[in-house]
Amino acid sequence: MLARRHNERELTGDPTAHAELLALRDAAGAAGRWRLDDCVLVVTLEPCPMCAGAVWASRIATVVYGAADPKAGAAGSLYNLAADPRLNHTTEVVTGVEHEAGAAILRDFFASRRSEA
Repeated sequence: MLARRHNERELTGDPTAHAELLALRDAAGAAGRWRLDDCVLVVTLEPCPMCAGAVWASRIATVVYGAADPKAGAAGSLYNLAADPRLNHTTEVVTGVEHEAGAAILRDFFASRRSEA
């Protein structure tokens, strides 16, 4: 494993501090290169357009995610940047892995955020 991160938007006040972007930065640093074409990115929720763009830019080989995001998913739900033939790199996408566990993590997280507000 090159990197492991979680969303830090609230912690840092940075709208780009999604887990995927932070993990890709760390992985590139650990690997000593920006091309991560031999790597797999595993996430709980389907990447948004910003994160899917970063996956494309880093040339990640495969993205694995548990829960689809019909509101902002860009790896098959709302958009499919991973397989867009107009781009010069495509990414394999594996969906639904540990879907129930991932969905529970997300439900609990958002429920706790609502109770703090």
